[in-house]
Amino acid sequence: MSLAALCTALACGPVDTSKPVTPDEGDDPTSPDPTSACEPRQAGLSADFELTIEGWRGDTNGYFLYNVAAPCQVEAATTTSRDLRCTDGDGVEHSVTLTVADSRIADAIPSSGPVFLRATQLDSEFGDQGWFVVRAGSESTGALLAVGIRAGSPTPFAPGDDYISPIGMVLDTEEGCPMEVQDECVSVRRARLRFWVDGVRAASILDGHEGDIDASGMYLAIVGASVDHMAGELSACIGDDPRYGDDLRVLIGAKAQEGPPGAT
Repeated sequence: MSLAALCTALACGPVDTSKPVTPDEGDDPTSPDPTSACEPRQAGLSADFELTIEGWRGDTNGYFLYNVAAPCQVEAATTTSRDLRCTDGDGVEHSVTLTVADSRIADAIPSSGPVFLRATQLDSEFGDQGWFVVRAGSESTGALLAVGIRAGSPTPFAPGDDYISPIGMVLDTEEGCPMEVQDECVSVRRARLRFWVDGVRAASILDGHEGDIDASGMYLAIVGASVDHMAGELSACIGDDPRYGDDLRVLIGAKAQEGPPGAT
């Protein structure tokens, strides 16, 4: 199954088929713009996560290893993990363990009580692409608590869906960072993630950095990777090689407020 076919089936919207611009003779595509600096990645920063789901039935359409949307109870907690008991649509309970690389993200999830989990992992044919979202309470409309992305796009479905609502994000070019040619078909460039919260433009965070998304300090984002991947123009580069997809590795957590996240 090609990525283009997958995107069509899931109503992802137009597939980005843009090609890298060929520089004029004499230009050096690896030289950064002298007016913009490409800041080094922060040492020790990681947006890794792991989700272990016991016995969840995969989707029969072959796109997903799993696609979970379920009310859960938090049964145990450590500084970087939560053990959940989640109930599927048939009323069957499943054990789920979520482990994240940064304790501040785990802290956004309560150590007991109800939460709502969405978690999606594509079939390995499409590369290692996974997402999770944890919300407060037992409903899919609960306040956003934590997000994890390890994929080529912010959500597994249409770009305008509510998977990580109220947060939105797009990849933004960082002109000061050089283009790196991996081979004749793939070039990559470090980029920024531009965020929105409730439709209001918020912060942008460079690949390998962290920071508050919004001025109110409601959400912390750890951008382990935000790398723009561009396919070459040669005929040999036609296809849906997973390497052509962007590299996003992001953790987001709601920070402690005076009241519960989303409270008014």
